[in-house]
Amino acid sequence: MERPQVASDAGPEGAWLQEAERGTDLGVAALLLAYRWFGRPFAAVILRLVASWYAIASPSVRRNSLGYLRRLWPEAGTREVVRHIVTFAQCAFDRVLFAAGERSAFRIERHGYQHLQRQARSGRGALLLGAHVGSFEAMRAMAGAERFVIRPLVHFANARRITKMLRTVAPGFDAGVIEIDPAAPHWILRVQECIDRGEFIAILGDRTGLSEGTAPVSLLGGTALLPTGPYTLAAVLRCPVYLTFGLYHAPNTYALYCEPFATRIELPRGDRAAAAARLAQRYADRLEFYLRRAPYCWFNFFAMWQ
Repeated sequence: MERPQVASDAGPEGAWLQEAERGTDLGVAALLLAYRWFGRPFAAVILRLVASWYAIASPSVRRNSLGYLRRLWPEAGTREVVRHIVTFAQCAFDRVLFAAGERSAFRIERHGYQHLQRQARSGRGALLLGAHVGSFEAMRAMAGAERFVIRPLVHFANARRITKMLRTVAPGFDAGVIEIDPAAPHWILRVQECIDRGEFIAILGDRTGLSEGTAPVSLLGGTALLPTGPYTLAAVLRCPVYLTFGLYHAPNTYALYCEPFATRIELPRGDRAAAAARLAQRYADRLEFYLRRAPYCWFNFFAMWQ
């Protein structure tokens, strides 16, 4: 079996691995306490204040946010950057709530959910290809309510604090995910077993990782590098691929989208890189479509474009 290189939460050339987490365990715990005592709207006010301070205190995040937003609106400025970072903070906090089973605070819209239902009935699993857009945890939570099993591929090294908090509020968190281990291929065997059991494997396709193949794509009027690992993995698994996006609309709505991407991916031996690049461009086209629908929901705070 060929061993694919796959991105999860990586940034360009692994730069994300050196990015220290901001905030503290106490801060997240305080937000959870505020939520339980006073509700999500009150916690959201605190979150907005903290995120606004972060927007001012982190020049690199502010600069990269502005670089992205100005591809949508040339006149974007500080106000839009703050809103972008506040949206990120809200979705990150909501991720903890979803993991804790707190779904009553949200309004959920589902579009294309019949594709997951049909695939689940087939008894064969599939790959769900998403992005750092809004919240994938919202879709995972709703899938649990429908008795689908969605297992994200994750890299815990980038988010130790949020992972610790998720383990606290959801003790079974680790059992539901598959950790990517760059040093060993054993996780790939586990992924194959999950697909054979009819489970869904979730992977994000908008960040590159360490020693990973990439392809240049046209995105929002510029050229960006996207990983080709997800398509190599799909070819190895020989399973269908669906695109999934969980767009956040303030104050409490998540619009979940699912659409077919490929019944099966094949990468011809003599044309493997070019075939993967074409798939990456197809993905980029759909990513851009959803970014224009919810522009504040993309959480890639680094220099994306060449």
